[in-house]
Amino acid sequence: MKLTLLASLSAAATVLAAPAEEFCNNGANCYGAVHGWSGAAEKEPYQTNLMNACLDDGAAINGTGNLWSNKACVAVGASSNKVWPETVQGLAGCANQGIACLDQQPNLDYNLYAGIVGDCAWAPEGCPITQQNFIDFVYSTLSDIGSDAWPSSVDKLISIGWQPLLDWTQTGDSVPYTNFNDFLHYS
Repeated sequence: MKLTLLASLSAAATVLAAPAEEFCNNGANCYGAVHGWSGAAEKEPYQTNLMNACLDDGAAINGTGNLWSNKACVAVGASSNKVWPETVQGLAGCANQGIACLDQQPNLDYNLYAGIVGDCAWAPEGCPITQQNFIDFVYSTLSDIGSDAWPSSVDKLISIGWQPLLDWTQTGDSVPYTNFNDFLHYS
């Protein structure tokens, strides 16, 4: 009798300890993102172009998503503290209610990261994103998508994009891969 009771309790404890599948409320994420995006006072036309290019990429937003494998998604998510990755995931959730939550998105594609920082990414220690890498990344992504709009000034891109990224990561004057990947998942 005691053995049966112990076995039953053990089985119940195992079921209770099983991790619950995370629920991603993409309806609410979509609502918040739409209202945040349309009300982003500092949003510039180039950011709209980046967001449109991101959301037009089925590989980035279909299924459970892979937002951080798309240059435009990464660039718009980092371009302003009024946009940030949460808005990118939320707007993608409007198009695809099955997309994974921000913290469940696949990691930043390392080949994309290497395109930001250059060949030093493949060195044993890797290398971080610098301010100049960040600026070049946003501008090259705009060029890649054929944008007809650009940041109003480099100083503004630094003040609303780069500096808030540094403040969030707390990594000094550059941002290593791991911290940038964390930013894309948890900011």
